Amino acid sequence: MLMPGHNSLPDVSAAPPLDRPPDPFTQEAFGRGLALAQALDWPGAAEAFQHAAARNPANPTCWFALANARFHMGRHHDAIQSYLAGLQRRPDFAPAHIQMGNAFACLSLHEEARQCFETALALGSDRAKLLSAMAHHGQQACAWDALSRDLAELHDALERGERNAVPFQVVTTPSDRLTQRTVAQAYWERHCHGIPRLPAPPRRRPGAPIRIGYVTNDIYRHATAHLIAEVFECHDREQFEVYLYSYGPDDGSEVRRRIVDGVGRGFRDIGRLSDPQAAEQIRTDDIDILLDLKGYTFVPRLGIFAAHPARIQANYLGYPGTLGSPCHEYIIGDTTVTPIEHADGYSECIAQLPFCYQPNDRKRRIGIRPSRADCGLPEHGFVFCSFNNAYKITGSMFDRWCRLVRTVEGSVLWLYDANPQARKNLSAEALRRGVSPARLVWAPNRPQEEHLARLPLADLMLDTFPVTAHTTASDALWAGLPLITMVGESFVSRVAASALRAAGLPDLVAPDIDSYERLAFELATTPVRLREIRDRLAANRAHCALFDTPRYVRGLEALFQRMVSRWDRNAMPCHLEAAS
Repeated sequence: MLMPGHNSLPDVSAAPPLDRPPDPFTQEAFGRGLALAQALDWPGAAEAFQHAAARNPANPTCWFALANARFHMGRHHDAIQSYLAGLQRRPDFAPAHIQMGNAFACLSLHEEARQCFETALALGSDRAKLLSAMAHHGQQACAWDALSRDLAELHDALERGERNAVPFQVVTTPSDRLTQRTVAQAYWERHCHGIPRLPAPPRRRPGAPIRIGYVTNDIYRHATAHLIAEVFECHDREQFEVYLYSYGPDDGSEVRRRIVDGVGRGFRDIGRLSDPQAAEQIRTDDIDILLDLKGYTFVPRLGIFAAHPARIQANYLGYPGTLGSPCHEYIIGDTTVTPIEHADGYSECIAQLPFCYQPNDRKRRIGIRPSRADCGLPEHGFVFCSFNNAYKITGSMFDRWCRLVRTVEGSVLWLYDANPQARKNLSAEALRRGVSPARLVWAPNRPQEEHLARLPLADLMLDTFPVTAHTTASDALWAGLPLITMVGESFVSRVAASALRAAGLPDLVAPDIDSYERLAFELATTPVRLREIRDRLAANRAHCALFDTPRYVRGLEALFQRMVSRWDRNAMPCHLEAAS
């Protein structure tokens, strides 16, 4: 997810001036470092900046430049030490505090990251931007006392018209659709204003196959790759030509090889291309519909879409909300996550799929199921679980979970071990609510097959709110584990409900928090009803809409054809309600 400064790192040219005119050696080394950084040769730049800092250690500019280079190399511990060295010489340089916070965040030291952003805020940096970061890292660490203060200040800033918050960080806080849209529009304007559009593309050849282009950096062991792998294999290659523009790492994984093979000759690695170069490649490929699978999540390529190289551009799958962009004509959703009556919260036209907007891969393998003892779970007793990331857990929801554990004798709460700080703080919060930390069981990160295999050991998954389970929901249902959720008023709070409805389990969608708690208690204390639900899920899995990938792709392609048909007729984009 985005962090302040992560996609626009403080430029060393914005650092304070050298304290005294550099000697020729320092000037030469520093200039060489700048040139190498411009060429993205971060190891070379780091070496040059290190020479400059060694020659002129009292100068903060050299230390900040060295820290930025080390950050780009992924040497986050070393980057922090260099930022600290620079801040000893210039403690009031807010960009260094921000970047040091980003380095702490990359090490999952979220409380330290929050402190860095708080220091930058005290120095007068962008208020809403830093408050959204502080709130987000408070969420990541489940540090709810600080989080409540940060959220109050953030909402106050947004109500006062400050719009420079980070969109993803606002989406994951309690916020309404209109606020999310306003923040997203301001973010797009700040980052994409002035980027020229390419000339309008030519008319399409009559009867030619529709050319689809997917843009993402998640073609490796990543949730998006696991969701979308079979989509590439199911596209109708007589009616559609498929391209994939990837700028992420090649991890050599099976899922990456499978996707590359599924795309075939349409695979394009644009990792070394600039945004204008990538846009020119897309224009050369004559793409009809360009799908943005990143939005405002980690490492977006906004400049590609700002150039508008395709005839039609759509926000799809990667970002659970509006982009506030004039360059994305559509957002692809469904009747649950993006009902037409919610159109005021989207700059894009809503294009609805008939069932859940989220694709799934029926070929995902489930490993050998471990025993409860293998996972630290009791052999007997009810197992509530939540495998959502820690930032989705709120204090009000944790209240309900702890009350369920106290009430259901012998039960435990099995949680994803997201980071040590969240584990520490959640254990303390449980104790504060009268639940022994011994009744919290922690699930470490595991490869997908192993994770899917352990899920059925739980009896019931408890969803978070207002940010609900997304891939986590479909993983649970695929593995045969039912979950209960609620439905809110923004995209991010409606995804699990969409998945449950597409799986034929609408009765597991509660209308409010009290109903949610009552339903969880009933299922935990009425084994017959829970068994009926698990049996229904098992019977539905082979044919329900959630896991029928060919059916999903036919619906997606029908939506593409409707978009292109309007373009061919010179008709403006409009909301496309789900076809029956």
